[in-house]
Amino acid sequence: MRVTVIGHSCSCLRVETRAGTILVDPWLFGSCYWRSWWHFPPSTEPTEEMLAPDFVYLTHHHFDHFHYPSMRRLDRAARVLIPRFGVDVMADEVVSLGFEPPRELVHGQMLDLGDGVRVASYQYGFDDTAFVIAEDDHVIVDINDCKIRGRALDQVVRDFGPPTLACKSHSFAQSYPVLYDSEDPAQLRLVTPKTYLDDFHDVMERLRPRYAIPFGSMVGFLHPDSAPLNAHLVTPRAVVEGVAARGGIDGTDVITMAPGDAWSSESGFDRSDVDWYTDRDRLLAELAATYAPKIAERTAAEADVRIEWRDFEAHLGRLVREVPRVFARRLAPRPFVFHVPSDVDQPYWWVSFRSRSVGRSANLPDGASGLTTVPEAVLSEAIRDRIVHILHGAMRIHTSLEPGGVQSDLGFWGVVMMWELGYLPLRRSARHPRLWFAMARRWREFADQAPSVISRNPVDHLAERFGADV
Repeated sequence: MRVTVIGHSCSCLRVETRAGTILVDPWLFGSCYWRSWWHFPPSTEPTEEMLAPDFVYLTHHHFDHFHYPSMRRLDRAARVLIPRFGVDVMADEVVSLGFEPPRELVHGQMLDLGDGVRVASYQYGFDDTAFVIAEDDHVIVDINDCKIRGRALDQVVRDFGPPTLACKSHSFAQSYPVLYDSEDPAQLRLVTPKTYLDDFHDVMERLRPRYAIPFGSMVGFLHPDSAPLNAHLVTPRAVVEGVAARGGIDGTDVITMAPGDAWSSESGFDRSDVDWYTDRDRLLAELAATYAPKIAERTAAEADVRIEWRDFEAHLGRLVREVPRVFARRLAPRPFVFHVPSDVDQPYWWVSFRSRSVGRSANLPDGASGLTTVPEAVLSEAIRDRIVHILHGAMRIHTSLEPGGVQSDLGFWGVVMMWELGYLPLRRSARHPRLWFAMARRWREFADQAPSVISRNPVDHLAERFGADV
């Protein structure tokens, strides 16, 4: 077995096994999220061999994992594997790209690829998975940015034994709190860099792999809208130091890997000695200069795009009508407001679960959670494609919180995510047996979360979700 790091989220793994080559989360080149996310450290141009895997596994539907331009360059003979979530969010997209219908992997159920190679998908939360590849006594656990914890994490070890390599993300992958401001600093402290360091340590301490790899957070934000986030990213070196500061993990070495680095069951690690982080600001500036023409092209294309009120009203009006009022009001009781500068007379476009309405006004509505600004072209495209929840992670966004508004703000993004994925309204999703089957398979996750869901504000769980991410 040989494992090669390609780049960020495909942190892109290429795993060579006796049963064939498995490519995980292929974002192989270019950018994601409206020219916001780029590979850092930079990845090399994919080779023909890299573009012809035997299998492709997609952990979830986010574009830094399921990257359409990369998928379009892959050999269509590849067998695509996807998780079988409680709702169908990826199968049709895979087919639309020219691949055969993908194989949906049931939570925790092993699939034999042949020659003693086994894989399994472990779903957690609404839209993410950990992926396991095993050959002989070697086990690779790709946690990536999945938030898997507790007994659900123990299930992986029970099914496969202690991992050889466990790979996990370790930094911000959403706009909160870095691209937020607030007069009350406490509103910006639900998630800190220490959150990610502690989460990495705690997950690895539970898994006890031979090697723990800081992974899935190798990205640079090169668009001017998202560039401020670079100064706050948690580096792989910081992860190594953070684990050491807590006394280490018995039997586990924390090893950093950059794009192109590899591990082999026969020869161990093959790592470059390039230091990407001591002078990171200079390297990011050079990378930004390289891609400046592409970013400028996107900026020019966005310049004259204006969002239409009828599109906003149609999409988000349907949201407030379809989401159960009691549920949504508990998560997001305050109006959520977008600033739309092209609407000179009524630039405050709001969504209210309390009144089950959307509207626009000349002034910020009373009791609003805050004010969020997104380029109109980006917001317009997100509404058109039903991916408004993606905006929070795209980083081309800024939010000014009103006093006490943080929980309602995070709650809004959580509700939109559940609705756009298809979990809400429940009267529709609950009709499908696949939802109940998925829930039954994932009883450990729900058993762990049930006591705290009952006793705590549910928005705290949304903050935890962001903190464990990316």
